[in-house]
Amino acid sequence: MKAAFLALTAVISSLAGCASQLGYLAKQGGYLYRYSTGTQSIDSLLESPSTPFETREFLQKVKDIKRYAVTSVGLRDNANYTRYKSIDRDYLATVVQACDAASFTPYEWSYPFLGRLPYRGFYEPADAEAEAARLKKDGYDVLVRKVDAFSTLGFTQDPVYSFMEKYSPYELASVIIHEQTHATVWVNGQTDFNEELANFVGEIGAFGWIAERFGVQSPEYQAALDAKADSDLFVSKLKELGKSLAELYSSRDSRQDKLEKKAEIIGAFRKKLADEAGTVFRSPDYRKVGRIAFNNAYLSLYALYTDDVPLLRSFYEQRCGSDIRVFMRAVEKLARTGDVKKQIREELPGVSVGIPSTAPGSPMH
Repeated sequence: MKAAFLALTAVISSLAGCASQLGYLAKQGGYLYRYSTGTQSIDSLLESPSTPFETREFLQKVKDIKRYAVTSVGLRDNANYTRYKSIDRDYLATVVQACDAASFTPYEWSYPFLGRLPYRGFYEPADAEAEAARLKKDGYDVLVRKVDAFSTLGFTQDPVYSFMEKYSPYELASVIIHEQTHATVWVNGQTDFNEELANFVGEIGAFGWIAERFGVQSPEYQAALDAKADSDLFVSKLKELGKSLAELYSSRDSRQDKLEKKAEIIGAFRKKLADEAGTVFRSPDYRKVGRIAFNNAYLSLYALYTDDVPLLRSFYEQRCGSDIRVFMRAVEKLARTGDVKKQIREELPGVSVGIPSTAPGSPMH
């Protein structure tokens, strides 16, 4: 999973009067500087005879994906993903999310310029665990997850990292196009739209690039189809769980009764998922999903990224002729005039997508 992150170094100077934010921003800004500097030009590395063959192949794919994102998807042409940095771990940062234990109301953090967001990022895992412990002590469901990339929304030049060399073509293209979508369109106060948009465009763009580079009959394209099929199936099962829990949370049961019944529902879901995972999923990774400690924060994460992707797909197909460049231009225009998803729904009367009951009344939506 990916998360839009704060352009910390660009805002610290404006926060002298915000002591509660300054410590966090100063520390994470220092790490952002460390991980954004000391990079090498991809073009220079491709020209250098000392660049290892595997790294050269990886960087050529990165360059080609960036070209495709700009020319065929219609994303912003900036200095993102033109530089490479080697780091000594297989992820970039750790993100904390939290939800009320008996509802899908998310915990939100306040940020300068960006407003309130339902996640908080840390470069040091210990800092993330400390934040998670604080929230758990206050009774929240908490999710701590690693992220492999984030967008600084154009404030810095986002590089690719050495650990990405092991990514499949679909994973690599998805992450680059996802984050470059954030750098192209970001609407303050519409976090769910921002993430759903990047998720959708990342998927469409990745399939388009793989088809162009490898062909639709290639093993790379088939692997992408398998990855999408597993993801879609997993999300559909999470939505079923979310719907069951939302019905429980809207009942007149006491909070304690809700928590007890919630544990029973999740336990039954995990058992069923573990029993069938070996036959319904294509990837070995998804066959382990029954081990996941599902909670409201985990379900809210997937809702944030996926709930209204069907709405965006309908708009893409019905109003944009399944042309991703036309879609991006239309979305950029709508983003300048208010609530994007509300405007899309008005243009698509009768289209019912998403599962509102997954998070009733949630500020996440």
